Amino acid sequence: MPRRRFNTHLPAAGCAALALVAATVAAPDVAAAEPTTSDVRSTSCDAEAAGYRPVRGLDLPTAANWQEATPPYTFDETASVAGGFDRVGYCLELTTEAGTNWVWTSMEALSGNPDDIGLPTRMERSRHQFVDDLTVASNVPGVPEVDGGSGWVEMWPNQYDATGSRQVPGASETVRDADDAVLWANGYGSFQVHAFAEAGDARGPRTAYAATATPVLAVNAFTTAGPQTMDVGIGASPGGNPDWTSARNAGDYTARRLTFYARPSLVRVDAAPISRQVVPRPGRTATSVTVRVSGVALDPDVTAVELRTTRGGRQTTRRAAVSPAAPRFSFTVSLPVALTSTDLELVALTADGRSHRFGRAVDVVAGDVIVVQGQSNAQAGQQPNSTSSEADRSRWVRTFGTSNNNNSRLAAAIGGWTYAMGDNIQRVGAIGQWAVRMGQLMSAELGIPIAIVNGARGGQPISYFARNDNAPTDGATSYGMLLQRLARAGLAGPDAIDVMLWYQGEADRDDAEVHVAGFTELVADWRQDYGAKLPVYVHQVRSSPCDQATPVALRDAQRRLPDTIDNLRVQSTTGLNGHDGCHFDYIDGYRTLGEHNATMLLDDLYRPGAPRVAPPNPRTAHRIDDNPNQLVVNLRSPARPLTVEDGAAADFRVPGTVVESVRWQPGLGLVLTLDRPVPADATVAYLAHRRAGPRVIDGLGMGLLAFQLPVE
Repeated sequence: MPRRRFNTHLPAAGCAALALVAATVAAPDVAAAEPTTSDVRSTSCDAEAAGYRPVRGLDLPTAANWQEATPPYTFDETASVAGGFDRVGYCLELTTEAGTNWVWTSMEALSGNPDDIGLPTRMERSRHQFVDDLTVASNVPGVPEVDGGSGWVEMWPNQYDATGSRQVPGASETVRDADDAVLWANGYGSFQVHAFAEAGDARGPRTAYAATATPVLAVNAFTTAGPQTMDVGIGASPGGNPDWTSARNAGDYTARRLTFYARPSLVRVDAAPISRQVVPRPGRTATSVTVRVSGVALDPDVTAVELRTTRGGRQTTRRAAVSPAAPRFSFTVSLPVALTSTDLELVALTADGRSHRFGRAVDVVAGDVIVVQGQSNAQAGQQPNSTSSEADRSRWVRTFGTSNNNNSRLAAAIGGWTYAMGDNIQRVGAIGQWAVRMGQLMSAELGIPIAIVNGARGGQPISYFARNDNAPTDGATSYGMLLQRLARAGLAGPDAIDVMLWYQGEADRDDAEVHVAGFTELVADWRQDYGAKLPVYVHQVRSSPCDQATPVALRDAQRRLPDTIDNLRVQSTTGLNGHDGCHFDYIDGYRTLGEHNATMLLDDLYRPGAPRVAPPNPRTAHRIDDNPNQLVVNLRSPARPLTVEDGAAADFRVPGTVVESVRWQPGLGLVLTLDRPVPADATVAYLAHRRAGPRVIDGLGMGLLAFQLPVE
């Protein structure tokens, strides 16, 4: 393939790409420095790199362990772009006796820090996200030539597996390719760029049968502890892993050179949305949200800045004149709160009549925001032998960053908006199976996009989720990791979060006192950091601890939380048959729970008036005067009839007796018949059960909350 010069001008209309390029560091309002002759480092990519500055070079050895260390760059001129840069480029050259193969790829800057332009040998420099306005050129047959396309990058010092983020169409879950999952453990390393077959493939969840992304460039195994040969490759590997993982082929080349480039910024962007972002609307009632796009021209040759906005196939252009005396510009954009997206491009016009695109954001929407927190049933990943939730994903349900919070450094590094998926946990895009179904239903019913951010981690007690009051954003804590992540997503502040959903308590092992004290404090902290009126929904755990249905103190304490905490509702899980003893299958489990949550939230938050949807919740229990063997459980909610399935009486307990039957009597409640008169000072409890079995449910399938009450 012949070399092709990279076009630094704006591509023709119709070139699709995906993400905002506003990745420049704050700098004084001075002109961007021009490249000098001393900056030039000749490579095979010179023609493609026109307008870029080579900032680092690295002669790759056959093996290296640069974990937590700076690689031995042959030159380092990152300081030359300290004034700002809007794009980065990579040139990989692999030489044999037959000659040199090379590949060039460039994209929007992945951060505003010049020191991040290099191999990611520290977790703080990890990236796992979509990229936009991707350019690819190579002399290797089969490598796609791309100009203005879409891509996906996997850059980290960590180990990784094949399970992926479900963002890349056609990606494998068994071999390492364009969509792998970064793990919390350090010690292998991936520096990979992948190009989508079509730019449109990077918008929304795709089927497993769509054209996949193609590996473009790969340098792996640069943080391995042993003398392991590195993996290097251009295009797709013909071996088992398309991304060259475990190829151990660096020794096949007489020279291996990786050069890093940056394009100095003509303009610095101070404020703008980013690709796939869900911009929060305040109050859940606004029909549009206004966002600001602003910045400052750094180069005196810039005469104007244009904002080109595309929605529904129609483009509008606005222009702001700038000059060295008045370099700042500002626009506002109105985003509809609807199932429609907006693309934005920022273009600098220079005195020579040329145009230079320096910013892009695609598929930007406005909508509402839900946060999920807790332990493994909040993570809600696909259980063994269970059904996938892929069919219930939606383009309009999105998330930010990674739910992998096993390592705070990694959690703080991974950013970018993605399309939410439910099956895999601790992954980019993961929000849990029931959250996927809930979000899909709410988005379709309301006709708006939904952002769901999941900060859960399995097996953790209530103390794990506590705030460090001296430093609420402490990244070493679960609370701080979530707060940081929401801030990076643009979801911080009192009006950003619409509701908090909580599912935790199994790990507290029926210690009701500790659980309630810790959770009460946690709610107070949330309302300090997320808004004083934040609605909170608590899932009553199915058991605490897992696999033990008898202990009920903690579950009953969760049932009574609304008595002491305002604006808090409780959701039940006893009506779900797809229970394995601790977690849930998707069918008749997490999927149904997502439907229950959607129904309840839609009723509570979007339909004015008293809530009409709630799980069956006991209020009191009392004897029946003319039948000493019976007692009645009155309900707080609902007024509609309950179904008591055959055999459900076995889940009720009145100490000293056997509960022979339970029936629903309209106007009265649940009537329990015992094998003997109700004892003095009796209590009555409903424990539910492990796994599937007879239930007490309302017309929506919501199960009776587990409880323990004195008999009056």
